[in-house]
Amino acid sequence: MDDYLNTFEGDRVCESLEECHGGLYHFFCDFANLSYWKRKISAIFEYVVQENPSFTSHSPGTILYAGAEFLRIVYIGYFLYRETNFPACPAPHWDELILKRDKKNATLFINRIDLLPRFLSQEQIIDPYLFLKDFYYRRKCPVWARRWNEIIEESFSDITCLEPDALQEFQDDFQDFHKLLEATYLLYVRHFKLKNT
Repeated sequence: MDDYLNTFEGDRVCESLEECHGGLYHFFCDFANLSYWKRKISAIFEYVVQENPSFTSHSPGTILYAGAEFLRIVYIGYFLYRETNFPACPAPHWDELILKRDKKNATLFINRIDLLPRFLSQEQIIDPYLFLKDFYYRRKCPVWARRWNEIIEESFSDITCLEPDALQEFQDDFQDFHKLLEATYLLYVRHFKLKNT
């Protein structure tokens, strides 16, 4: 398992704005929408805390594939943090919170709730860089990538032996990966308009 998961890291590095744009388009448009990714990350974390995961709702192959795809967001977020500086959005409206395509598909407000940021603070919704700066300051990008791979690997474990300190760290990481997802989504919605349909 370790060898397989580690092969994801080198392939996911983002080195140009074009690569960043293409990766975000693939992740949020070609692959799935934000609510799908929120559910998938939650499912992965639920498997980590289960002592004997049954994999009835998500197969191991699905988890590995989604894990590999999400790892790309860890590197894209790092590229956005290091190489871009888009302005904050002091009063975001629908077009600055949800992709046009997703908004069109979710005409009722109740269907849009899942597409709105849930983990970011109000200040971070206005300026997602506030979260990215904190995220990559606390741990370097390769350390976050390894942590994500550890979480994927842990989701396949038959037993969970999380001590209270480890459980708290796990919950913090769970929130941080959700916030990373939401921050990169908001930056994509607001600043990558050409393919944002």
